[in-house]
Amino acid sequence: MSRVFITSNRMRKDSYTGALKPIVDLRPAEQFGSLNAVFDHEMEPTNKEDLIRARERLAGFDPDYDFILPNGSPLATLATGIMLGELRSGETVQTLMWDKMHMRYQVGVIEL
Repeated sequence: MSRVFITSNRMRKDSYTGALKPIVDLRPAEQFGSLNAVFDHEMEPTNKEDLIRARERLAGFDPDYDFILPNGSPLATLATGIMLGELRSGETVQTLMWDKMHMRYQVGVIEL
């Protein structure tokens, strides 16, 4: 099954329930696969231990089936791109980009 790797899944507290909710509703991306955060809301790309965890999460990335969804922190997106370049040099990466006009995700391909 395909997976969608979200570069940064930032959360906020719901003002009514106090529960953590994603800042951006990423459910439309589920049509491309299960959602998986590279950096979750407690992780920082400037923290070495968090970078190690993020690299472990990306280790199973399959460029034929999986997607990258840039979201949230620009540093997390940059770090994800650098790690994928190291792990998957010479391969292509499928990315998801939000199309505001059609209100859906479009696939873009990047060659590393």
